[in-house]
Amino acid sequence: MASSASSCNTPGVSRNEVRIGLVYPDSGALARTFQPVRSGLNARLGVVNESGGVHGRQIHYTWSDDRGRADTNAVVSRGLVEKDHAFAVIEATAASSGGAGYLAAENVPVVGIGTDAAWSRYRNMFTYALPSSATPAAEVVTTLGAYAREQGGSRALVVGDPAGLHITDDIAEQMRASFVSVRIPTLSANADESPTDSQIREIIRLIRTEQVDTLASTLTTDTFARIVAAVRQAGVPLKVILSGSQPPGDDLLREYGPLLAGLTTYLIISPDSASPSAAAYRAATARFAPELDDSLSVLAETGYLLGDMFVRGLEASGPCPTRQSFITGLRAVKNYTAGGLIPTVDFERDFGRAPVCYPFTAVNATGTDLVLVSPNFCGERVTPGSAH
Repeated sequence: MASSASSCNTPGVSRNEVRIGLVYPDSGALARTFQPVRSGLNARLGVVNESGGVHGRQIHYTWSDDRGRADTNAVVSRGLVEKDHAFAVIEATAASSGGAGYLAAENVPVVGIGTDAAWSRYRNMFTYALPSSATPAAEVVTTLGAYAREQGGSRALVVGDPAGLHITDDIAEQMRASFVSVRIPTLSANADESPTDSQIREIIRLIRTEQVDTLASTLTTDTFARIVAAVRQAGVPLKVILSGSQPPGDDLLREYGPLLAGLTTYLIISPDSASPSAAAYRAATARFAPELDDSLSVLAETGYLLGDMFVRGLEASGPCPTRQSFITGLRAVKNYTAGGLIPTVDFERDFGRAPVCYPFTAVNATGTDLVLVSPNFCGERVTPGSAH
């Protein structure tokens, strides 16, 4: 990967270094969820820097805290470009819409977690999975519903947080639409991120009285685990338990054990899988992110993935990278899998479109580990209201 570095006249690029920016919520309600992202990013950049960098340049970053707020995101994104002269920005946040317009106007490459329509509007922005609610097309992806149907699901309840982030509302709507697209009747319920006992009792009542066998949620993993455990303790049977958040970590598996059996997540292959890519990730975090409490954190793996996306774009931009050559080069990349961590992405063909294939990972029957149920389960895109 190393080669003789050229001297280039591009912001953030020197003879021996490429300087980038990272935006994520280091404080606020989402801080605990997103903080492992930095460990994963450190691991991926540690590997590439140890091997000589990209075209002979080391990759280093400056980070800023957007507190999970769009207005703060706009300020810190601008600061990374204008004050820190970042070549590109990694947006590991649910509030990336705040700075998206500015970064697009400045033609700054952005890689990150796709959360809203900005990721399907601006061609300088690259993500690995876009929720269908963030796409401009009037289409529904059937994958979540098709997976639930294959597992025996016939009636669903989607639990959301009405006081939470707009992105969670979008994901909840994506879940509902996917279930309905395969003719699974779908109900809705609400719970706070610190759910009250009455909210949990109402969820259990709905499951019982409405004969629900599929429970889905956009709540954080900690909160959903508590609800799933309560449902199981109440003796209510479920065939499908689907979370729009990350898989439970070691701490939750120890706390709840078999009460979480079958809790299933999607979007990214579990770092605990037996795949070579997951093994490479675990080796990288052990070496370059020893501070990581939970090596199986999917948010840490997401940071690793975002770092890998940036490395791939820098490789494609040539020995004297410019922001435009990065954007053009990465947009032309096909069959990207981050070494096998995600289903295949074609950055041109898939721009502005939600994926139809996802990896599904579930808690095993004893509640002690995660198992890869399907590395690449696919549905299809359909127009709402069409027969399926």
